[in-house]
Amino acid sequence: MKKEDIVSLIVYILMLGIALIVGFTLVKNMFSTYPKSFKVFSPYLFAILTIVVGVVINAVGLEVGHVLGGLIGGYSIVSFNVFGFCWYKSKGDKKFGFKDFDGLTGETILAPKKDKPNPKMYVWLPLIMYLVELIVCIIIYSIGSRIEANDNGNPLIWLATASIIIIAISSMMALYNFVPAKLDSMTDGYRLTLISKPINVEAYNELMRIENLQRDGLEVKDVRVFEEVTDFTTSINQITVYENLAQKDFEGATKLIDKMCENPEKISHTTYYRLLAQKLYIKIITLPLEEAKKYYDAEIDDKVRRFISNDISMESIRAYVLIAGILDDSLGEVQFANTKKPKAMKRALASRAKIEEVLYKESIDLVKKAHPDWDIANT
Repeated sequence: MKKEDIVSLIVYILMLGIALIVGFTLVKNMFSTYPKSFKVFSPYLFAILTIVVGVVINAVGLEVGHVLGGLIGGYSIVSFNVFGFCWYKSKGDKKFGFKDFDGLTGETILAPKKDKPNPKMYVWLPLIMYLVELIVCIIIYSIGSRIEANDNGNPLIWLATASIIIIAISSMMALYNFVPAKLDSMTDGYRLTLISKPINVEAYNELMRIENLQRDGLEVKDVRVFEEVTDFTTSINQITVYENLAQKDFEGATKLIDKMCENPEKISHTTYYRLLAQKLYIKIITLPLEEAKKYYDAEIDDKVRRFISNDISMESIRAYVLIAGILDDSLGEVQFANTKKPKAMKRALASRAKIEEVLYKESIDLVKKAHPDWDIANT
């Protein structure tokens, strides 16, 4: 299980905890303390309707905050998606359709509109709106719950109870969206960790520019190569690495990989090891067998070897197929690596999927050439 999957699971458990605590304490107490107020309308049906309305209001509000923050920051809005209902622009035309989204309840996609847009308000405004909502709901609850009940009950207890439920819903969504860690989707909390470094703001804008061109089916030219290395700038530089690999410019790819690996302490070990896997892949397919073996023995230590053999990424699997098939002559390990390919492809960025299919097939073909009698299924 990936680290982000584990963190996501913890966040989901905490969200469930918020729901259970609020539901079985405050809301239940309101229902039992003011039974006359809820005798006309079922308290449970009231709770369900309030939850539905609260989720919709908060989901829409979150994306509205993204839209307003994006406009303030100097971006244009490419798409506005809530629960799959998506309003979007395609080659200048405004359209509506049902689309997948990267988020808990929706997604707003931006494109840079000026030279140096700033994504900070895009990230911060939804949090500010949540805090305002939280304060308003607390005030409503405080006022409504303190009014003395008459013969017909407390006339404002409905509003006070709804406020508690909405506080729980908005807090659950805020917990997911603003936890400062990488989860199973791109969240504002993770964006905050990225844009805390000025160079990552530039890389983030470059990524949005590239993705917007790709969505419109336009050619991506002049992808910026970042000299300052972070995990995020490395992900942008990898676009150029993949372009080099697609064009068989192995020298250019190797030079850029070496530049990103000069200071391993500036990037995560996962990023660093995957870069080494890319470089190893290049060495095996370009060098004579004996030279490739010498490089592998001298430059790839046991930690990197274990990582490559266990990692579920196309970079590592490609390299491991060649290690097993060309350097170690192990059919079983090639077949094992081959079984991991479908899962790795699902995790691969969409922009890399096409070239990864080509690179992987070429790796398998190289192994088949070295061992024509082997039975290898190219999944």
